[in-house]
Amino acid sequence: MPETIDALDGGTRLVHIGLPKTGSTALQYAAKKLKWELRSEGVNYPGKAENHHRSLSWLAGLKIDYLPDPTPKEQWWRVIEQELDRFSEQRALLSFEMVCTADAEGARRTVDEVGAQGKHPVHVVLVLRNLGSFVPSYWQESLKRGNTRSLEEYLREALADPAAVTASGAFHRRDGLSLLERWVNAVGAENVTVIVLEKDQPTRLLDTFEGLLALPGGLLHSRQLDGAGQNRGMSAAEAALVLRLNRQIRGRWRAPRADHRALVFKGMVNRMLSLRTPSESEGKLVVPHWAADTLVEAGALLADNVRATGVRVVGDLAELERRVPSTDDDATPPAEIPFDLAVEALLGMYSRATGWDAKHKKKVAAGTTVEQLTGQLADARDEVARLTAEVERLRGSGHRMGAPRWGLRSPR
Repeated sequence: MPETIDALDGGTRLVHIGLPKTGSTALQYAAKKLKWELRSEGVNYPGKAENHHRSLSWLAGLKIDYLPDPTPKEQWWRVIEQELDRFSEQRALLSFEMVCTADAEGARRTVDEVGAQGKHPVHVVLVLRNLGSFVPSYWQESLKRGNTRSLEEYLREALADPAAVTASGAFHRRDGLSLLERWVNAVGAENVTVIVLEKDQPTRLLDTFEGLLALPGGLLHSRQLDGAGQNRGMSAAEAALVLRLNRQIRGRWRAPRADHRALVFKGMVNRMLSLRTPSESEGKLVVPHWAADTLVEAGALLADNVRATGVRVVGDLAELERRVPSTDDDATPPAEIPFDLAVEALLGMYSRATGWDAKHKKKVAAGTTVEQLTGQLADARDEVARLTAEVERLRGSGHRMGAPRWGLRSPR
């Protein structure tokens, strides 16, 4: 049975800040697909994108490295803010899993802006999982962004300080504070919920969000991810192939991040993860014994920190320090990869290079300009939406005298 979760007060703005690799995609996919059903239930999931990557990056002061101009734009947030204000009596959900990497100033600014300087209550949700599975999983995710370090090299760096695991940047102490301390200082311990994922409670994530938002049980579960959206883990062979390409394309050739994202991430990796099922012979990624021991220590420190903050916890904090399977075997990448893996990788890159999506079913844009063109289109739509909202505001606030009727329409 799902845990009983008290619903947030009407008008509360819930900010889901991460961690990455903890089911964020499933939550965001469901919320986007159910946008109008949520609205009818009194929950606003603002914007047209699957998540709030752009708007929350501006609030938290985070760069968007794969864009030609990595600096977020204020207008991205203002469009979301206007939609929040139009439905201010409803509960709202904002979600971007990398907000957890913000520093204390970014956390405080996010809370202040989302809450309209105290006008609306803000609640923060952080999702945690066992660090022994989280850190190697995040290494796999980093491969999509061009990481050129092996799992062993990554673990050595990430676990140099068990109290501040550097994987994902969430646990940094650049400002002298722990992850939860930053957000507790910004919003108060009573306004923070930590969800701990456990294998024997597979529905806990979405169940908890349904409870907090007073949604009917099972609503968020009604939209299932498929294909690359499931964000499954890579086999050892798949990870070895991506790492080898990264070392050549990003490491030696110094290819632009946007090119790598368009061809390797959006092309090869997306096709590979959505169209093939790895065989047992491809191997699984397993951490070495030394790393498993350090991850237990890091998990215990994290659990103690959560307890010390006094935030609400859904789940068992002991899960954070459970020891994962490990090995003494040398983590040498496989010398050969399956034939079908090579074929799908080539097809994915070719498809994106010629202006199609990874499955070669839909035209997206030509070659490696995909991200730039997509970003420009999104900016234009955001600006139209902002102007439309401003016109509606003026018309509804007594500024009818002389107000031009521009005939703007919200983008579809």
